[in-house]
Amino acid sequence: MGSVWQVALWTCCLLSSLALARESAPRVLSPTHADAYSMKTFAQFARWKDLKGEAKVYEIYKYLADKRTGLYPMGAGAFEGKDPLYEFGFIRDPVKMINVYSLGYCDMLGPTMEGVMRDAGIGKARTVTLPGLSHVLCEVNTGERWHYLDLDLRAVFRREDGTLGSMEEAKTDDSLWKTPRGPLFFPLDNVANMRKQYATAKVEYRYGVNMGGHTIDFVLRRGESFTRWWKPQGGRWHNHETYNKGPQRDILEREPRGPKCKHAGEVFTIHTHGNGRFIYKPNLTNKSGDFADGVFSSENVQASSDGLTLKAAGEGSAVFEVRSPYVIAPLVGDPEKLDDDKEASVVSLDAAGVSLALSLDNGLTWTDVALANGKVDLTPHVSGRYGYLLKLKFSGEPAKSIVKALEITTWVQLHPAALPTLQKGKNEMQYVTGDHHGLASRVLEIRPNGADKEDFLKYCAEPPKDFDPKRVTARAIGPFTVKVAAPAGSKIAWFSGGGSFCAHQGGNAPKTANSMAYAVNEPKDFKQFYKADVPVGQSHWHYNADVEVKLEQPANTVYLQYVGDPGVNNLRIYAHYIDDTPPASAPMNITHTWTENGAEKSKTVTLEKSGPYEITTEADPVNVSIEMAIPSSAK
Repeated sequence: MGSVWQVALWTCCLLSSLALARESAPRVLSPTHADAYSMKTFAQFARWKDLKGEAKVYEIYKYLADKRTGLYPMGAGAFEGKDPLYEFGFIRDPVKMINVYSLGYCDMLGPTMEGVMRDAGIGKARTVTLPGLSHVLCEVNTGERWHYLDLDLRAVFRREDGTLGSMEEAKTDDSLWKTPRGPLFFPLDNVANMRKQYATAKVEYRYGVNMGGHTIDFVLRRGESFTRWWKPQGGRWHNHETYNKGPQRDILEREPRGPKCKHAGEVFTIHTHGNGRFIYKPNLTNKSGDFADGVFSSENVQASSDGLTLKAAGEGSAVFEVRSPYVIAPLVGDPEKLDDDKEASVVSLDAAGVSLALSLDNGLTWTDVALANGKVDLTPHVSGRYGYLLKLKFSGEPAKSIVKALEITTWVQLHPAALPTLQKGKNEMQYVTGDHHGLASRVLEIRPNGADKEDFLKYCAEPPKDFDPKRVTARAIGPFTVKVAAPAGSKIAWFSGGGSFCAHQGGNAPKTANSMAYAVNEPKDFKQFYKADVPVGQSHWHYNADVEVKLEQPANTVYLQYVGDPGVNNLRIYAHYIDDTPPASAPMNITHTWTENGAEKSKTVTLEKSGPYEITTEADPVNVSIEMAIPSSAK
């Protein structure tokens, strides 16, 4: 009888170890840093969540202008994609700027602050342009007044009573300029000269310059680790060709190589850029649940005692997803070239009778990639992106077409100021998972190149009747519909729908009538969730809009209907989906590494679920890295 119970217990333990277990959006929070998963979580930071009005605005501004937690000017802008027009490539997404890039110049930092103020629910916000001074900043309205916020020059007009002045007030009110120079009031500028220039400056206003929708979403699977460093790791950054023009090239070459503040020293920031590294190395035998836990989709394959192989003779496939909330970054060679970049994402395979294919559009199209000595460097395909699908294609007989081992190493660029730092003494850290709705969701991203007709239209269930990628201010005119389907075994719970739009200007700005609507499962009975509301005074033809929608019930498919009036120029959709069978929590190993008085120290904690933990340091620590890892379930 005892042997029966022993077998039953062994079987129960084996099934438990093979059950799905992974973590969605795992992150560590420290008391000194806001949770920048999204602007919704950012708004809940203890330092300002209970403040009101101008006091709240000022506290957030101080955080983003602080040399330990803030953004900084580089003199070049973060640029993504292949669209030739800078309006569609410049990154002005607050979540990306805080977590990924950190750098920019006024034409990025002003709109970023606009997005922070609006998306965190602080108030109406706008981007302010001073064309005669070639300068851009932000203003936010918490009631009846506008308040000047300048991340690029580090300036805010704060009176003794705590109220904040506007750009218009700064033109006429001498008292606003009597603030002593400091880190939050033109620290590197001649204040008297600035006062004279502002008094006569022409002022223009833009609305909706920032983009949005990005979140710090990724899934950590069994057999996977993610390490983030506060310092650059050997010259790895998002090497966009726009970085290599003008004086920013000299900034890149200044040690340490790569993006950094244009101002030398630590006046604006103590950081340059940081890096992260994902290593996914699942056990693909039937002694482990790693395959079922980590595979994106599969057909006619199974885990065997020797590895992953065909169930039956013929063809089969297994698709694995690589998804990062940070931009995938290569080891950069000559910054003026892209063809000598390498190691952005490297796949290693111990296999026979297996080939590889790559998809950059959620599986709509596939490109074959060739192994050389069991490896393939995907840098030319994936550098500058946030993820891809890798398909292992099996052909032949079971046990002959087989993958014995798979390893994917992916490097990313990040902003170290957003990482959870340790300080001297007891550090009360918090491990959390899930999105800002409390869901274990994953994200499907649609961001085509609007300058490429084929790339744009392939996402459309109903294409626009009037589309011209060369008509850069209004590429798509009239209605069109985009289909967003959840992967098999999952449903879409919420999404951010948005894009780049054309606007009428000046007195005609309110005539702008671009709109977005959605329908679930079938393209009918659309519900409008966005209608343009561009105020009089809009001074530019381009603006962005990104709106979040949480569905009443999760759906297999969501259709987004855009109407370009006067025009839609690009799409930006982030669909968050949840599994029909929710995975269990996986034990998470979190390792902090730091130095004290030059000596390296580390501590690893293992948590079965989200919750608090403590790290104690005896001297002022220098943060080195933080690793999150879920061990393989192999027995």
